[in-house]
Amino acid sequence: MQVVQPKQGQQFYGEGKTILNGSRELTKFTRSGSHWVTKEQKLTNRRSGDCGRKFPTCNFVEVVFINDKPLGRALNRDDLAPGLFYYDAGAASIYLADNPRNKTVEVTISQYAFFAEVSDVVIDNVTIEKYANPAQNGAIDAQYGPGWQIRNCEVRMTGGAGISVGTDTTVKQCKIHNNGQIGITGAGHNIHIEGNTVWTNNTRGFSHGWESGGIKISLANDTIFRGNHVYDNRGPGIWCDGHCRRAIYEDNRVVRNDDAGIYHEISYQTTIRNNIVRNNGRANEGWFWDAEILIAGSEGAEIHNNRTTSKKGACGIMLIDQGRLEDDGYVFKTRNNNVHSNVMTFVDAPCAGGVSDVSRGDANYGLIENGNNRFNRNTYRVPKAARNFRFVWGQREDIDWAEFRSLGQEANGRMVRY
Repeated sequence: MQVVQPKQGQQFYGEGKTILNGSRELTKFTRSGSHWVTKEQKLTNRRSGDCGRKFPTCNFVEVVFINDKPLGRALNRDDLAPGLFYYDAGAASIYLADNPRNKTVEVTISQYAFFAEVSDVVIDNVTIEKYANPAQNGAIDAQYGPGWQIRNCEVRMTGGAGISVGTDTTVKQCKIHNNGQIGITGAGHNIHIEGNTVWTNNTRGFSHGWESGGIKISLANDTIFRGNHVYDNRGPGIWCDGHCRRAIYEDNRVVRNDDAGIYHEISYQTTIRNNIVRNNGRANEGWFWDAEILIAGSEGAEIHNNRTTSKKGACGIMLIDQGRLEDDGYVFKTRNNNVHSNVMTFVDAPCAGGVSDVSRGDANYGLIENGNNRFNRNTYRVPKAARNFRFVWGQREDIDWAEFRSLGQEANGRMVRY
């Protein structure tokens, strides 16, 4: 149950296997009918964040673990079943359906492992686990002080984000996994996320469209995502959303995430290069959302020298325009995007291009076609038996290779049958 509030410039180095654990172990259970109950810890019943439809209790901040496995939460004692716990606020009692005998039972209590509004903090070689941090906040919460460096750490089994970052933060060579909402979140400028392994986050079922998955940064200039391995997360893999400028995604390996592998949303200049992006879109969102690399409502993307592999029904590289509006009336534009020199492999029919989701008369109508968006010199590896191609350009969906080229795309591209 440690909580560290660093002073400016302090440095924290773990020696050997240093673990900060934000939970309290529960040991005093009694039998109550078919359940086990303890009054050792009063919970706050705080909630934070938006849950996915199938996980309505995801956003309760405190969680009970049995042998390092998080339990879901029942809203009523009558709904209590193995794998769930119930909290009776009036009696300040925690109920289990699973027999706790000879098991380690813990409940998350401390909100943060590290939190302070100071600059230039270093955290190195420390394991962080089981904190009751709310959604969009990290157990290591570096988003309110510039210049933090988080290196060689393992952050796991926390309530919200594993790590939250701010301006001039570096997260390097960390293992970030099995966190309740997301691996890394935050906002700010000059953020570097490099050489990390980020997997199996959003264990509690937060809404993918709200914020969940591997990594999501917002309102950021000059973010670098480099050399990360991001896989098996519930939600997008690597995501920059909302006025991101000059982001660089390079040399990442992004595999088997539920939504888009690399997602650049309502933002501006970006370079996406030399990434391996495979078998994302496991949640099967439909339409053209299940893409390996997705540019939505954004402009000025340079996407090149990536290798993608798409599962059946999913897309390779996709531009989407929805006429998204800001509160001040500004309309985001999907324009000036250049997609070239990539290799896209499909296990079934190919799917790629730019699609518009606005109606005739909208200010963005025709923007995909007339907004200087270009596909060229890409290679599409398609099975010989594949039919019903899903190339798309503007309002024209599910067109074949010949028609896609007739619309001015892939003058020097090629399709390879295998």
